[in-house]
Amino acid sequence: MSTHGLQGPAERLRGALPVPGVPAAWATHPVVVTESAHHGWDVVSAWSDDDALLLRLRRQAVEEPGTSADPGLYAVGTPDGAARLILAAASRDGWPPVGRTTTPRGTRAALAALAAASGIAVPAPFGDPATGHWDWLGIGHEPPRLDGEERVEELTDPAEVRAILALAHPAGELEPTEPRSRWWGWRDAEGVLRGVVGADRRVPGAPWVLGSIGTDPAWRGRGIAAATTAAAVRAGLREAPIVTLGMYADNDAARRTYRRVGFAVVQEFESTRGGCGAG
Repeated sequence: MSTHGLQGPAERLRGALPVPGVPAAWATHPVVVTESAHHGWDVVSAWSDDDALLLRLRRQAVEEPGTSADPGLYAVGTPDGAARLILAAASRDGWPPVGRTTTPRGTRAALAALAAASGIAVPAPFGDPATGHWDWLGIGHEPPRLDGEERVEELTDPAEVRAILALAHPAGELEPTEPRSRWWGWRDAEGVLRGVVGADRRVPGAPWVLGSIGTDPAWRGRGIAAATTAAAVRAGLREAPIVTLGMYADNDAARRTYRRVGFAVVQEFESTRGGCGAG
C-alpha cells in the first residue's frame, strides 16, 4: 500500500478524521482521508486486502443534480488488486447498477485479463473504456522558496477572484464564494492580478484540496502558478499534514509546475461519469 513518499504525513493523519465503513488498514491512506472528508462519503460496502481497497458509495444526488442515484465505486491501491476485489464482489455479492467509477489506472485492463482467465464476465460498466484519466497529488513537506512568492498575497474579495478566474481559468470548479475556501493571487509591479489559486477546506482539520489554479495566458511561463501554489501549500500545511490536488493525466505543463513545488503522485486514476452517475 504505497503512498509515494507521504508515509509520514499519513501516519499523522491516524485517528484525526475517522472514516466510517473503511477498514482500519486503509483508514489513514491520504486519498481516503482527503476524499472522504471532501465529498462526504457514505460507505455502503467495503472490500479490501493488502493491495487495494474497494468501496461502494451511496450517491449524494443533491450534490450533482441530474446524475444517477446508483451507488458508485471508488478504489485505491494497485490495479491488479482492485480488479481482484471487483471480480470477487461481483461474483459473490451480486452486482447492482453502478454509477460513477473511480479506480486505479489500469484496472480495466487487469479486469479483462482476470475475467478471461477465470471465465467470468467483466461486470458493468468496466467493459466500457474509462472516460477520464487523472492523477491525485499530495505534498507533506514545505516547498522550496520560489522566485515570485514575494508577489503572492491572500485575496479576500470574491469579485476580484472571479475576475482573474474568468481570464486565467474560466472552467475552474472551485467557486470564490465556496464556504471556508481561501484564495491567493500573484500581482505584477502595477498591482494587477496575473495568477490565482484556491484552497477548498470544507471540513476543519481535513487536508486542503487546491483548485481553480490559473495564470493570465499572456503571463504564462514565468513561474507564477508555481509561486502562487507554493504560498497556498505553506498555509495549508499549517492546518493539516498534507495538501492535495487533482490534475488531468495529460496536462504536462501543470505536472511540471506541481513537481517544482514538490507534489508527488499518490494515485493514478481512471474514471467514468457521464450518464453513469457518481459515487
